[in-house]
Amino acid sequence: MSAHLEAQLSSLIAGGGIVWIAIVAAPQLGSASGIVFPTGPLEVSGVGILIWLHAKWRGSVRRI
Repeated sequence: MSAHLEAQLSSLIAGGGIVWIAIVAAPQLGSASGIVFPTGPLEVSGVGILIWLHAKWRGSVRRI
């Protein structure tokens, strides 16, 4: 897999996680207890960001 394709796919994963966070957090915005996230949305976006960083690192390293 090329670094460019890896960066594109990981951007979709991170974006999906951010959308999931917004869907989960929106109904809780008016509550006084704050926002409680279930297991999942933050981890998905975090993994997407880590994969994206790896793809950017791969693109910056020159192969010898």
